[in-house]
Amino acid sequence: MRNTGTRGYSGYRGRRGGGSPLLPLLLLLLVLLAAVIFLVVQRYLVFSGDGSHHFELPWERHSVETEAPQKTAAGLEIVIEQPEEEPEPPAAEPQPSALLHAQELDSSALTGGMERSLAALPASMNAVAIRVKNVDGDLLYPSALELALSAGAVQGSSIARSAIEDVTATEYYTIARLSALHDSRFSFAHMTDAGVLQKAYRNNIWYAPDSSFYLAPEKELTREYLAAIAAEVAELGFDELLFDEFGYPARGRLNNIDESARTVTKQEALATLAASLREVATAHDVRLSVVLDETTVLSGGNEVTGQELSTLANLFDRVYVPTTVEQLPALQAALEPYPAELVPMLTAEPDSETYLVIPE
Repeated sequence: MRNTGTRGYSGYRGRRGGGSPLLPLLLLLLVLLAAVIFLVVQRYLVFSGDGSHHFELPWERHSVETEAPQKTAAGLEIVIEQPEEEPEPPAAEPQPSALLHAQELDSSALTGGMERSLAALPASMNAVAIRVKNVDGDLLYPSALELALSAGAVQGSSIARSAIEDVTATEYYTIARLSALHDSRFSFAHMTDAGVLQKAYRNNIWYAPDSSFYLAPEKELTREYLAAIAAEVAELGFDELLFDEFGYPARGRLNNIDESARTVTKQEALATLAASLREVATAHDVRLSVVLDETTVLSGGNEVTGQELSTLANLFDRVYVPTTVEQLPALQAALEPYPAELVPMLTAEPDSETYLVIPE
């Protein structure tokens, strides 16, 4: 009887032969390598908006801005190309139009009538001028300067401050008008250190025909005081500082003015004062302007007042001149060699041109 052995098992005939054990390992490495290549390649697969696709290498991407990668259900990253956008230019500071159409507001604007004054402006106006320092030396806003307070020069109230805040918050370009050297209050309070003195009675203030007084621009306290006012007014929000009465007295007993302590010429004294104000205007990013009369501009200067056109027209941004439309060509020709812009001061609105309308 044949022995069939145990059911389910065949006899053991020794170890079966097979391939090299390195083959499975090699296959595994190839699979891993293929997976790595796939993952790397798919990072540079770019789908366009029309459904087409292409490869885009890293050094080609610097000129194309893309949105954040989006993944499909298969795990592929989809990058949607976006057109390159031009960077937006920085916002420019508000400026008036090429033609300055300004009107000086009535003095009531700072005493409760600002809303009414603005409402009465013609639609053609894009700028307003407001008197904030008069020839008496009064500051028509609530100044905090100790020099002004001690001289009794602060005449403005909180109503004036609110009015200034209201107008500087509008789209109007705002011009602050200030009397520079015609200043009775501060010159009387500081005769020796700031005032124009008389020769006959030493250390006494010199009187103009209307019994008003002047500041002497060659004196340091005068420059310090006017520069402090300029800085304070600029901080109120005005776009431009317009100084008038920017010169020595032109009327009265001029031969009785004491000039013995003056060590510079009138022209040099005014140039130094203008340079001090220029520093303030530059620091506060406001325009600096001056009022000159027709004769001074057309003749190039005024020996009595010390105003020299070639100097002032290089230190101020604008030269305002009370004039008529007929005189404009001659004034423009006189100022043409200088960087300062001519602004005629007229009593009625002209058809065009840059101008400031002032009360008659």
